[in-house]
Amino acid sequence: MRRGFVFIVMLVGVLACVLPVALNASLDFQDDVKKEVRRYEGKLLLLKTPSSFDIVHFDQQGRASREGSGVPWTTSGLVRARKTDVRERQVVIEGVRVVVALDPESPTKLVPVTTGREVHIAIQLPSSLHGSAEFNEFLARVFSVEDVPQRIANAWHGEIDLKRLEDIKTLPPDGRIGTLEGGRVVYSWESGVVTKPRALYKPGPSYPASALLKRVSGNIRVRVIVNEKGFPEILEIIQNLREGLDAQVLAAVSQWRFEIPRKDGIPAATMVVVEIKFNLRNSPPARRR
Repeated sequence: MRRGFVFIVMLVGVLACVLPVALNASLDFQDDVKKEVRRYEGKLLLLKTPSSFDIVHFDQQGRASREGSGVPWTTSGLVRARKTDVRERQVVIEGVRVVVALDPESPTKLVPVTTGREVHIAIQLPSSLHGSAEFNEFLARVFSVEDVPQRIANAWHGEIDLKRLEDIKTLPPDGRIGTLEGGRVVYSWESGVVTKPRALYKPGPSYPASALLKRVSGNIRVRVIVNEKGFPEILEIIQNLREGLDAQVLAAVSQWRFEIPRKDGIPAATMVVVEIKFNLRNSPPARRR
């Protein structure tokens, strides 16, 4: 009986020494992680697993809990981190969606455009992580930062002036107008070599409060490169309204889904122009926000 009592006393003594050390180590690690993750605030993050969901969760292996179903990174993989935090070994990133778009001032140049669509990212940290180096190595499984500008620059290479799409006579005989990342050819449906896809799913944009107060109305036209899976991959505002409406339209159109374009029965990419109407006198298609 006395031996058991002595053992318990010794065990309590050991725990009294070990637990504070372990607790302090855990708190130190969390503080270090918070400092590290703050470095990403304001940065453009490219998710290794693109997702169209507004809430995205990654497990302790850095894998997304829900797959993105083949959505392109150019419209579903870029996030501008606004606020970061660490809660109970979980990194939390609050950000806003960014899409890759053609620059209206220079049609051959691609630029990241911030939309009005918010996104919440939660990354579960494995218990085996120790130190900032291991932490950053783990985050590299989830997203990248350094190679983003080059990836954006290589996402589209145009071969003709896109304004020529309106003039069928000036189109190349094979209908080829450019290539997407990976050498995937984009054809003009106006040339007749590829089918014109219609939108199957087209959520409407929100109507920003500032635009409502100023009673802004009119049409926004968006050029959309629809890839071989029916996803919007590259966007361009070719007729705008400002007052936050352009960003809301890009956020909405990036979520559209189209019929798969086909060339000789085989999936191929093409380019279409869609129009969003904002009219305050009638019931607008956009959601008020």
